[in-house]
Parts: sequence; structure tokens; C-alpha cells
Amino acid sequence: MPSAMVTFNGRITLPPQVRKELGLKTGASVDFIEIEKGRFAIKPGAESMMDLEHVSAEDEMPEAVQ
Repeated sequence: MPSAMVTFNGRITLPPQVRKELGLKTGASVDFIEIEKGRFAIKPGAESMMDLEHVSAEDEMPEAVQ
């Protein structure tokens, strides 16, 4: 079973086997799903930084109302 260590500031590095199975690349996000009290599963997130590269600042900002 793959495992990871939590660093001082709460970060973990997902083992290569897990990243490969989930299809995660640099910049990908993951979601944590509580499956029961004290147990979580992870899955690829809905959006990643890579998915957002094509979005410009103008697309994100609503037009000002006068």
C-alpha cells in the first residue's frame, strides 16, 4: 500500500503509483471525500491550474454595473 508523510506545514507528496493511477499531472487538483468518520478517499479534482490557463482575467471578472 502506498503511503506518504505529512510535512511540518501539512503537505504530502502523492506516491508516483497513486499519481499515475489517478492521471494527475503537475498543477492538477484533488478532492478529498469523507467515506466515513476519520477516513477519506481522494479523486482528481474538477478543475486544475492547467485547465484554467486558457481563462483570461477578463473572462473571470463580471462587467461593472453603472
